[in-house]
Amino acid sequence: MRILFTLFLFALLRTGAAQSPEGQPGGALSYSRSVNVALNAVQLHDKAMEAWTWTFGKEPGARLLSSDRTNGSLDATARFNFRSVMLTMREETMGVVQYKVTIRVSAGECRVMVTDLSHTGNRNTTMGGIHVGALMRATTVGRKVPGMSRSNALRLQQELQEAADERIKALLNAFEARLRANAQD
Repeated sequence: MRILFTLFLFALLRTGAAQSPEGQPGGALSYSRSVNVALNAVQLHDKAMEAWTWTFGKEPGARLLSSDRTNGSLDATARFNFRSVMLTMREETMGVVQYKVTIRVSAGECRVMVTDLSHTGNRNTTMGGIHVGALMRATTVGRKVPGMSRSNALRLQQELQEAADERIKALLNAFEARLRANAQD
């Protein structure tokens, strides 16, 4: 089972499905990072758990859904707050971007994947929230966002991509730094 999962991840990475948005057409926005640390799987799982607690675990609404030391897996969800800098529909688009964090640990390697990024707007405004939904890599096509013109929807999608890119990459960098620092203890 572990071999099949590893082959699946390898195939996924080879096709470019888990890469950042730079120059990649279509598909859902997702991030992946692999950290190599000279520890056995159980030790690395414990270090990854601590690194998650101090990085993704500090995000608003962060929840650890499952943790399995024997299989080397951590599954969690978190979110970050979003406020658009566009003046059009600013209060309606203000809200959160939710995402899923999947951490897989094996001897000497920790793989972190951030997937299922989705925007939910502010439901408490008088006109109701404007929800972009799943964040995609490409904004050139532009999905119809109810309550917004096409040009504003494209700008909002680009703004969401940039915010997600900045936030998730910073968290992945912090996770890797924390994991490497803890591994030396």
